[in-house]
Amino acid sequence: MRPLLPTLIALALAAPASGAPSDGPVPREVHMVYMGGNDCPPCVAWRKDELPKLQRTAAFKGIRFSHVDKSIRSAVPPSFFLPEEVRHYKAQLDTAGGGNTGSPQTAILVNGKVYDYYFGARSAADIEAMLLAIQDRTPYPWPRCVRRGARWSCEDGG
Repeated sequence: MRPLLPTLIALALAAPASGAPSDGPVPREVHMVYMGGNDCPPCVAWRKDELPKLQRTAAFKGIRFSHVDKSIRSAVPPSFFLPEEVRHYKAQLDTAGGGNTGSPQTAILVNGKVYDYYFGARSAADIEAMLLAIQDRTPYPWPRCVRRGARWSCEDGG
């Protein structure tokens, strides 16, 4: 048994310790799902003015972005109107949106789960701050909501 002891010690020393600095935190996959169509003047303006600014930021380059064309009068569209990369989130988006209509609606998903769901247009700078907070694990700059209720009230702040 003694010859085995040096081998076990060598293996233990060679194995990385859990929690070692090189392990780092689990990466966060961020997916921003923006829902709004051409019948919504704030949506059109946001896509024309703010989206290009946001796309130039380093924070945006680290996320996935999907645009869902939806009318003002609809809630989250049926699955067949959703881009393929968003379809598997349909049930979560329905729950998070609470059946509310209006545009724009935005879902921020982190590692496949709704992290924030909001109504209305935010500036590129505000969204960049949100994305950086998620990526850097610092305080989120807005009150979060993962499930909306009637008239956009927040029923679950996450």
